[in-house]
Amino acid sequence: MDRALISCERLSDLPVLQAIAESHGMGLELQEFADPNILDGDWRAHVARYRKALAGFPGELTLHGAFLDLFSGSPDRQVVAIARERYRQNLTIAAELGAHVINFHANYLPLIDDPRYLTGWIERQIAFWHTLAQEAGTLGEMIVLENMWEPDPSILRRVLEGVHSPHLRACLDVGHARVYSKLPVEVWIDSLSPLLILTHLHNTKGTEDIHQAFNEGVLDMPTLLDKLRALPRPPMFCLELPDAASVQASLQYLCLDRRG
Repeated sequence: MDRALISCERLSDLPVLQAIAESHGMGLELQEFADPNILDGDWRAHVARYRKALAGFPGELTLHGAFLDLFSGSPDRQVVAIARERYRQNLTIAAELGAHVINFHANYLPLIDDPRYLTGWIERQIAFWHTLAQEAGTLGEMIVLENMWEPDPSILRRVLEGVHSPHLRACLDVGHARVYSKLPVEVWIDSLSPLLILTHLHNTKGTEDIHQAFNEGVLDMPTLLDKLRALPRPPMFCLELPDAASVQASLQYLCLDRRG
Protein backbone atom coordinates (compact mmCIF):
# COMPACT_ATOMS: atom_id res chain seq x y z
CA MET A 1 0.00 0.00 0.00
CA ASP A 2 1.16 3.51 -0.75
CA ARG A 3 1.73 5.88 2.15
CA ALA A 4 -0.05 8.92 0.76
CA LEU A 5 -1.11 12.46 1.62
CA ILE A 6 -3.31 15.14 0.09
CA SER A 7 -2.11 18.74 0.13
CA CYS A 8 -4.56 21.26 1.57
CA GLU A 9 -3.94 24.89 0.67
CA ARG A 10 -6.62 26.60 2.81
CA LEU A 11 -8.75 25.86 5.84
CA SER A 12 -11.85 26.28 3.66
CA ASP A 13 -10.66 23.32 1.54
CA LEU A 14 -10.16 21.08 4.55
CA PRO A 15 -13.63 19.49 5.00
CA VAL A 16 -13.77 18.03 1.48
CA LEU A 17 -10.11 16.96 1.36
CA GLN A 18 -10.22 15.54 4.88
CA ALA A 19 -13.22 13.40 3.92
CA ILE A 20 -11.37 12.06 0.87
CA ALA A 21 -8.27 11.36 2.96
CA GLU A 22 -10.21 9.52 5.65
CA SER A 23 -12.08 7.37 3.13
CA HIS A 24 -8.81 6.27 1.50
CA GLY A 25 -6.53 5.92 4.52
CA MET A 26 -4.48 8.99 3.58
CA GLY A 27 -2.89 11.85 5.48
CA LEU A 28 -2.85 15.60 4.85
CA GLU A 29 -0.18 18.19 4.13
CA LEU A 30 -1.22 21.59 5.47
CA GLN A 31 0.06 24.44 3.31
CA GLU A 32 -1.63 27.58 4.61
CA PHE A 33 1.10 28.30 7.15
CA ALA A 34 3.47 29.03 4.27
CA ASP A 35 1.50 32.25 3.71
CA PRO A 36 3.32 35.27 5.21
CA ASN A 37 0.00 37.02 5.79
CA ILE A 38 -1.07 34.16 8.04
CA LEU A 39 2.28 34.13 9.82
CA ASP A 40 2.15 37.90 10.43
CA GLY A 41 -1.42 37.69 11.73
CA ASP A 42 -3.02 35.85 14.63
CA TRP A 43 -1.50 32.53 13.60
CA ARG A 44 -2.11 30.94 16.99
CA ALA A 45 -5.85 31.40 16.56
CA HIS A 46 -5.55 29.89 13.09
CA VAL A 47 -3.68 26.91 14.53
CA ALA A 48 -6.53 26.48 17.01
CA ARG A 49 -9.05 26.44 14.15
CA TYR A 50 -7.07 23.73 12.39
CA ARG A 51 -6.74 21.69 15.56
CA LYS A 52 -10.50 21.85 16.09
CA ALA A 53 -11.22 20.86 12.50
CA LEU A 54 -8.72 17.99 12.62
CA ALA A 55 -9.80 16.60 15.99
CA GLY A 56 -9.99 12.84 15.64
CA PHE A 57 -8.38 12.76 12.19
CA PRO A 58 -6.52 9.43 12.06
CA GLY A 59 -4.14 10.21 9.19
CA GLU A 60 -0.62 11.54 9.21
CA LEU A 61 -0.08 15.31 9.12
CA THR A 62 2.76 17.19 7.48
CA LEU A 63 3.30 20.93 7.08
CA HIS A 64 4.57 23.01 4.16
CA GLY A 65 6.67 25.81 5.58
CA ALA A 66 7.23 29.36 4.37
CA PHE A 67 9.26 29.78 1.18
CA LEU A 68 8.39 33.01 -0.65
CA ASP A 69 11.53 35.20 -1.01
CA LEU A 70 13.34 33.34 1.79
CA PHE A 71 17.01 32.80 0.97
CA SER A 72 18.76 30.77 3.62
CA GLY A 73 21.89 30.57 1.46
CA SER A 74 22.29 34.33 1.12
CA PRO A 75 25.67 35.91 1.97
CA ASP A 76 23.66 38.69 3.69
CA ARG A 77 23.36 37.72 7.35
CA GLN A 78 20.26 39.83 7.90
CA VAL A 79 18.47 38.08 5.04
CA VAL A 80 19.43 34.72 6.52
CA ALA A 81 18.17 35.83 9.93
CA ILE A 82 14.74 36.58 8.46
CA ALA A 83 14.59 33.12 6.89
CA ARG A 84 15.65 31.52 10.17
CA GLU A 85 12.93 33.39 12.08
CA ARG A 86 10.24 32.25 9.66
CA TYR A 87 11.40 28.64 9.70
CA ARG A 88 11.49 28.57 13.49
CA GLN A 89 7.95 29.94 13.51
CA ASN A 90 6.91 27.07 11.25
CA LEU A 91 8.64 24.53 13.49
CA THR A 92 6.57 25.79 16.42
CA ILE A 93 3.37 25.60 14.38
CA ALA A 94 4.15 22.08 13.21
CA ALA A 95 4.71 20.97 16.80
CA GLU A 96 1.38 22.48 17.90
CA LEU A 97 -0.46 20.74 15.05
CA GLY A 98 1.24 17.38 15.58
CA ALA A 99 2.88 17.48 12.15
CA HIS A 100 6.16 15.58 12.39
CA VAL A 101 7.43 16.36 8.88
CA ILE A 102 7.86 19.94 7.68
CA ASN A 103 8.80 20.95 4.16
CA PHE A 104 11.04 23.90 3.22
CA HIS A 105 12.65 25.14 0.00
CA ALA A 106 16.38 25.84 -0.23
CA ASN A 107 15.71 28.41 -3.02
CA TYR A 108 18.92 28.04 -5.02
CA LEU A 109 19.16 30.77 -7.69
CA PRO A 110 20.40 29.15 -10.93
CA LEU A 111 20.57 32.45 -12.86
CA ILE A 112 23.64 33.40 -10.81
CA ASP A 113 26.14 31.51 -12.96
CA ASP A 114 29.36 32.42 -11.15
CA PRO A 115 30.74 29.05 -9.92
CA ARG A 116 31.84 30.72 -6.68
CA TYR A 117 28.19 31.35 -5.87
CA LEU A 118 27.35 27.63 -5.79
CA THR A 119 30.36 26.79 -3.61
CA GLY A 120 29.58 29.50 -1.07
CA TRP A 121 25.86 28.78 -1.20
CA ILE A 122 26.36 25.13 -0.29
CA GLU A 123 28.69 26.03 2.59
CA ARG A 124 26.20 28.55 3.97
CA GLN A 125 23.28 26.14 3.55
CA ILE A 126 25.09 23.40 5.44
CA ALA A 127 25.68 25.74 8.36
CA PHE A 128 22.10 27.02 8.27
CA TRP A 129 20.33 23.67 8.12
CA HIS A 130 22.65 22.03 10.64
CA THR A 131 21.25 24.36 13.30
CA LEU A 132 17.63 24.05 12.17
CA ALA A 133 17.85 20.25 11.98
CA GLN A 134 19.04 20.15 15.59
CA GLU A 135 16.11 22.33 16.64
CA ALA A 136 13.70 20.14 14.69
CA GLY A 137 15.09 17.07 16.41
CA THR A 138 14.38 18.50 19.86
CA LEU A 139 10.75 18.96 18.78
CA GLY A 140 10.48 15.44 17.38
CA GLU A 141 10.24 16.77 13.82
CA MET A 142 11.86 16.04 10.48
CA ILE A 143 12.73 18.80 8.00
CA VAL A 144 12.64 17.93 4.31
CA LEU A 145 14.20 20.17 1.65
CA GLU A 146 12.25 20.40 -1.59
CA ASN A 147 13.73 21.12 -5.01
CA MET A 148 12.46 24.26 -6.69
CA TRP A 149 14.74 25.97 -9.24
CA GLU A 150 17.73 23.66 -8.77
CA PRO A 151 18.81 22.32 -12.18
CA ASP A 152 20.64 19.31 -10.74
CA PRO A 153 19.78 17.06 -7.76
CA SER A 154 23.42 17.01 -6.65
CA ILE A 155 22.97 20.57 -5.36
CA LEU A 156 20.48 19.55 -2.68
CA ARG A 157 22.21 16.25 -2.06
CA ARG A 158 25.50 18.00 -1.24
CA VAL A 159 23.68 20.12 1.34
CA LEU A 160 21.93 17.13 2.90
CA GLU A 161 25.08 15.04 3.02
CA GLY A 162 27.03 17.99 4.43
CA VAL A 163 24.57 18.40 7.30
CA HIS A 164 24.37 14.62 7.81
CA SER A 165 21.47 14.74 10.24
CA PRO A 166 18.67 12.20 10.74
CA HIS A 167 16.34 15.21 11.05
CA LEU A 168 17.04 16.58 7.55
CA ARG A 169 15.98 14.70 4.45
CA ALA A 170 14.78 15.30 0.87
CA CYS A 171 11.44 16.04 -0.77
CA LEU A 172 11.23 15.59 -4.54
CA ASP A 173 8.71 17.68 -6.44
CA VAL A 174 8.42 15.88 -9.76
CA GLY A 175 6.86 18.87 -11.52
CA HIS A 176 9.65 21.22 -10.45
CA ALA A 177 12.22 18.70 -11.62
CA ARG A 178 10.52 18.48 -15.01
CA VAL A 179 10.09 22.24 -15.49
CA TYR A 180 13.33 23.65 -14.04
CA SER A 181 15.83 20.90 -14.85
CA LYS A 182 17.03 19.38 -18.11
CA LEU A 183 17.66 16.07 -16.35
CA PRO A 184 14.98 13.35 -16.44
CA VAL A 185 12.92 12.98 -13.30
CA GLU A 186 14.26 9.43 -13.02
CA VAL A 187 17.76 10.87 -12.51
CA TRP A 188 16.43 12.98 -9.64
CA ILE A 189 14.89 9.91 -8.04
CA ASP A 190 18.12 7.92 -8.34
CA SER A 191 20.25 10.76 -6.94
CA LEU A 192 18.05 11.61 -3.96
CA SER A 193 16.78 8.11 -3.18
CA PRO A 194 19.00 7.46 -0.12
CA LEU A 195 17.63 10.62 1.51
CA LEU A 196 14.15 10.80 0.00
CA ILE A 197 11.18 10.53 2.38
CA LEU A 198 8.54 12.71 0.71
CA THR A 199 7.41 13.41 -2.87
CA HIS A 200 5.15 16.14 -4.22
CA LEU A 201 3.22 14.57 -7.05
CA HIS A 202 1.33 16.25 -9.86
CA ASN A 203 1.54 16.29 -13.62
CA THR A 204 2.68 19.29 -15.64
CA LYS A 205 2.74 20.75 -19.13
CA GLY A 206 6.51 20.86 -18.77
CA THR A 207 6.82 24.57 -19.54
CA GLU A 208 5.51 26.20 -16.36
CA ASP A 209 4.82 25.25 -12.77
CA ILE A 210 1.11 24.50 -13.08
CA HIS A 211 -0.10 21.48 -11.13
CA GLN A 212 -2.30 19.08 -13.08
CA ALA A 213 -4.03 15.79 -12.33
CA PHE A 214 -2.02 12.63 -12.91
CA ASN A 215 -3.92 11.84 -16.13
CA GLU A 216 -2.92 15.17 -17.73
CA GLY A 217 0.43 16.62 -18.77
CA VAL A 218 3.72 15.23 -20.05
CA LEU A 219 4.89 13.04 -17.15
CA ASP A 220 4.41 9.28 -17.28
CA MET A 221 3.02 9.04 -13.77
CA PRO A 222 2.53 5.23 -13.61
CA THR A 223 6.20 4.69 -14.50
CA LEU A 224 7.41 7.30 -12.00
CA LEU A 225 5.24 5.87 -9.24
CA ASP A 226 6.52 2.35 -9.89
CA LYS A 227 10.11 3.61 -9.76
CA LEU A 228 9.44 5.30 -6.42
CA ARG A 229 7.72 2.19 -5.05
CA ALA A 230 10.74 0.09 -6.04
CA LEU A 231 13.14 2.10 -3.84
CA PRO A 232 14.48 0.32 -0.74
CA ARG A 233 12.56 2.85 1.38
CA PRO A 234 9.64 4.19 -0.69
CA PRO A 235 8.81 7.82 0.18
CA MET A 236 5.43 9.23 1.07
CA PHE A 237 3.35 10.33 -1.90
CA CYS A 238 1.77 13.77 -1.48
CA LEU A 239 -0.83 14.70 -4.09
CA GLU A 240 -0.12 18.41 -4.49
CA LEU A 241 -3.09 19.31 -6.63
CA PRO A 242 -5.29 22.41 -6.99
CA ASP A 243 -8.73 21.02 -6.12
CA ALA A 244 -10.76 17.99 -5.07
CA ALA A 245 -11.61 17.09 -8.66
CA SER A 246 -7.95 16.70 -9.65
CA VAL A 247 -7.33 14.70 -6.47
CA GLN A 248 -10.21 12.34 -7.29
CA ALA A 249 -8.93 11.91 -10.86
CA SER A 250 -5.48 10.96 -9.55
CA LEU A 251 -6.46 8.49 -6.82
CA GLN A 252 -6.80 5.63 -9.33
CA TYR A 253 -3.01 5.71 -9.79
CA LEU A 254 -2.37 4.91 -6.12
CA CYS A 255 -2.54 1.69 -4.12
CA LEU A 256 -4.73 2.71 -1.19
CA ASP A 257 -6.81 1.26 1.61
CA ARG A 258 -10.19 2.42 0.34
CA ARG A 259 -12.54 2.57 3.29
CA GLY A 260 -15.58 4.28 1.83
